[in-house]
Amino acid sequence: MTNNILISTLMYSSFYKHLLISLINLEFMILNLSLFMYLNLNYLKINIYFLSFFWTISVCESIMGLTILVFMVRKLGNDYTKLLNLMF
Repeated sequence: MTNNILISTLMYSSFYKHLLISLINLEFMILNLSLFMYLNLNYLKINIYFLSFFWTISVCESIMGLTILVFMVRKLGNDYTKLLNLMF
């Protein structure tokens, strides 16, 4: 379980120039986190309605990320984040 989180964090930090790959890595992190939350909530016998709220919020953030990606590709022609001056 922690290996998946570590791998996704390393991939996110090494492929930071492309927005699409960064979004895919963030979704991989969210899937790992939701699996971790499901296993813990199931083990503790707690109601898993919180997990459905978490999935709703994660879907909203992924839609927002894809919207930003589409606008960026239409305006700039690529998905390089290096061109946005987000890095110092």
